[in-house]
Amino acid sequence: MNLAEQLTVTVTETLPSRLMPDILHRLADVSPLMVLDVGFGVHETVAHFGNRRCKLHFCGLPDAVASPPVIAGPARKTGKIIDESARQEELLDAWRERFRQALNFSAETQFDLCLFWDSFNYMDDLALKAFFEVLHPFIRKETLGHGLIQLKDDRQVTNREYGIQAQDQLVMHPGRHASLVSHPRPQARVASMLKGFAVSHGVLRRDGLLEVSLKSV
Repeated sequence: MNLAEQLTVTVTETLPSRLMPDILHRLADVSPLMVLDVGFGVHETVAHFGNRRCKLHFCGLPDAVASPPVIAGPARKTGKIIDESARQEELLDAWRERFRQALNFSAETQFDLCLFWDSFNYMDDLALKAFFEVLHPFIRKETLGHGLIQLKDDRQVTNREYGIQAQDQLVMHPGRHASLVSHPRPQARVASMLKGFAVSHGVLRRDGLLEVSLKSV
């Protein structure tokens, strides 16, 4: 069996996390803990937080990014030249509206922990920028985050669903969104679009994903 075959997720797996223990330790005394999980909520995550005062919010982001918004009407033209900047701004506004619907939280909601998992990788630059603009009002100055960045094109690391098995252990299930398109990018490019967050630490995993911890700025 080659390495690619070993990394293909066909059954539930557990894997160590070097960054999650510090994140959870820093939030150990927060009560109630407000958690945003951008996925659908695997049962391991629910069970992990079930022994403390905690409010879990799941937004099912893969559904929201399954297809880009459709911009009504033709692109504006200046003479015979398509105004690309105007088209990009219209698309950015459409993504913002898409994410407002997905992040339909009460105005006073403030998250302590955001579990982004590999969601960065399924949003192009415009979508990623719009998502963090919409999320920004719901984070506070002490908010922490966790994510997985895809640095290079590799279908072996897509279509997964993640959760927390233990303080230092993640769980990884086969995903249900094989058609999602991934957008591999360097860490610096991803970080530049995470409004309100900065990368604290990064660890390259054996499957090629970069595990990162985030802090609000």
